[in-house]
Amino acid sequence: MESRAATAANLTGLSFEQALTRLQEMVGELEGGGLTLDETIATFQQGSELASHCQHMITDAELRITELTEATDDGVPQQPDAGHTRLQIPGL
Repeated sequence: MESRAATAANLTGLSFEQALTRLQEMVGELEGGGLTLDETIATFQQGSELASHCQHMITDAELRITELTEATDDGVPQQPDAGHTRLQIPGL
């Protein structure tokens, strides 16, 4: 099993889309039921770390968007449209 430092290093290089695709694959593996107990635990742990990584990237993106929309060219703060909802990822 990989150490947390090695796992964190591997996650850093993943794009959001790559991490989400791998997370979806892991969910399929877990739902398939063909894994041993040890494999299930390891897959679940890796999936939890991927989910956290994805959530962190979403939070960072939301902060960047907020920063970009807070001030317009005329210097007047602009509020995000109240009609928009947060991106929700199943299982996060």
